Amino acid sequence: MASRVSVILVLAVVFVSGCTTLTSTRKSFRLGETAIYARVKQHGEPSPTMVNVHDDENTSVRAGSVVIRESGGRLVELAHDGNRLITFKLQGETYRFDPNRIFTEDGIHSTLTRQGNYSEAAQAAVRNFASQFIETFALSREPVIIALHNTGKGGLSISSYEPNRELNLAAAGVHKSKSRSPGDFFYVTDERLFQWLKARDFNVMLQDNANVPDDGSMSVYFARKGIPYLNIEANVNHLTEQIEMVRAARQMLIELGLSPAPPPP
Repeated sequence: MASRVSVILVLAVVFVSGCTTLTSTRKSFRLGETAIYARVKQHGEPSPTMVNVHDDENTSVRAGSVVIRESGGRLVELAHDGNRLITFKLQGETYRFDPNRIFTEDGIHSTLTRQGNYSEAAQAAVRNFASQFIETFALSREPVIIALHNTGKGGLSISSYEPNRELNLAAAGVHKSKSRSPGDFFYVTDERLFQWLKARDFNVMLQDNANVPDDGSMSVYFARKGIPYLNIEANVNHLTEQIEMVRAARQMLIELGLSPAPPPP
């Protein structure tokens, strides 16, 4: 069937540096007539799992890779054509979608329509791709999910979720630091994560899980599953700041019992 997504293990490499072992694999998903890849780096246990789905947000991948090497875990990075959107061909038609808008039926319909072309066959193909992505990496069985994103000038910031701003309906709580860039912020679905980050004066927004609009994003999907989720969003030029944020998240999850301690050096 044209909508079927196939998953193929393409490459496995093991890097050894001193006592630190980092495995790197690549998996292939076929979406219609188009191949999409996921690069996976793992050091020690696969928890916590970090996920990057936008192929133009490479600062976040670099930050996650640094912390994986330091303290273990797994990083899953979608690689398509270096752009935010995924483009694929199906039955002679070209479709585009935002890969962070495909984890609910409403989200899939909305993102395909917004990008200019929709069909039921495309909806089915993207649905199968999203399902394969979740199942291949057992994401719905993880104790917590970390998403890695970047924003740019004029993009999202913690201010976007303040009262009377465009995304306030999604927020149950917002803490805005006076000492950090508004573009460097956490988006979380769990009150424990919100309070931990707030106490350390990070910019942080708590999603209103009962009333958040269904945009098909990972935050909506994992909230419905009851799995704590945090997005680490930083300005594309703020690598140092994003590394600090990922390190803080790693420590937070250890303290809250949501992630194992780092492997021995």
